[in-house]
Amino acid sequence: MARPSIARLLAIGMEKGSGYLLAVATTLTATGVRYSLQSELDEKSRMVLFIPAVLATAWYGGLGPGVFALVLGALLAALVLIPPKDTINFGDRADQISMGLYLMVGVGIVWLAHREHTEKRFREEAQAELERVNQSLEERVQARTLELQTANSELEGFCYNVSHDLRTPSRAIVGNTRILLEDYGGEVTPAFREKLTRISSAAIKLSELVDALLVYARLAKAGLKRELVNVSAIIDSEVEFQSIEAGVQVQVSKANDLVVYGDRSQLTVAIGAVISNAIKYRGPGDNVYLTIAKEQIGSKFVLSFKDRGIGFDPTYMNKVFLPFERLHRDDAYPGVGMGLANVARIVSRHNGSVWMETSTGEGTIIYLQFGDQPMSQSSVKQLLAV
Repeated sequence: MARPSIARLLAIGMEKGSGYLLAVATTLTATGVRYSLQSELDEKSRMVLFIPAVLATAWYGGLGPGVFALVLGALLAALVLIPPKDTINFGDRADQISMGLYLMVGVGIVWLAHREHTEKRFREEAQAELERVNQSLEERVQARTLELQTANSELEGFCYNVSHDLRTPSRAIVGNTRILLEDYGGEVTPAFREKLTRISSAAIKLSELVDALLVYARLAKAGLKRELVNVSAIIDSEVEFQSIEAGVQVQVSKANDLVVYGDRSQLTVAIGAVISNAIKYRGPGDNVYLTIAKEQIGSKFVLSFKDRGIGFDPTYMNKVFLPFERLHRDDAYPGVGMGLANVARIVSRHNGSVWMETSTGEGTIIYLQFGDQPMSQSSVKQLLAV
């Protein structure tokens, strides 16, 4: 156990000494005031003025000085106020009763003041300990948060680098197998040609996975450049491009004033992924019917994309937003399982959320909710007029 320093001992001594000086000062003051009123009060209320002296000393000086003031008051009253004077005398029965009441009241005052000081000290110590624990907890949370951020950054950097490095060999495999099929396809057996085709298909799938992983990693690394974005125009552009690519007719029902405050490039990726799913997951030979609506909830903005596709079992609803999770075989519906994962990440970066409603054979509704949208009607109209 550490021994207190000399400075600490001196401070404690000065603090205690000041308490006893306060006891002497208040008690002498009470004695002087009562003595000056001796002729007016005579034998009445000799001890009353000593009670405030004990109260003040016990409250500001503590237990020891309070008891000292109590005893000193009794002695001074017996020496100066109760005749015969200049000798300690407790007088007649009335004076003795008055002295006894004074001592009882004084003991109660000292005890109450001491308990209040003790509880106050305990409260201060508890508050100090709570602040220390909170500070320690906050520092630990900050440290863990920094560690997590560092780990996430390293992991995202690793994914980005690995994905980038895999692009060249995967494309080389695709290119070489195609060359073999074009140059020697007629000279090899059908079984060998089928194996080359399977290698090419696997390499193409690997290349698509790498590209999807690169997009997913870039979404985490890229900063957000927020601005007012005409989502209606993005939808029109994506529908036109993807319908031509897929060779299918896409009928869209939407408003022409869909505007979101966000990052244009990332919103294009998210909307393109949703439209791609609507085109991909449809019945054989079916056209695509897509209904897009908007809803304003306070300062939040919700876009809904409703299709008439194949839908799926809602039991797996949360699974589809995870990277590389798929509900269908590649031979039925090819893909890499990153579209909705990218959508979820993009919407989350815009302080929003994504969810869906679906049922097997009944189509799907995907909801994109974006966070606070600081835009006015005039700014929206100005954007749409461009």
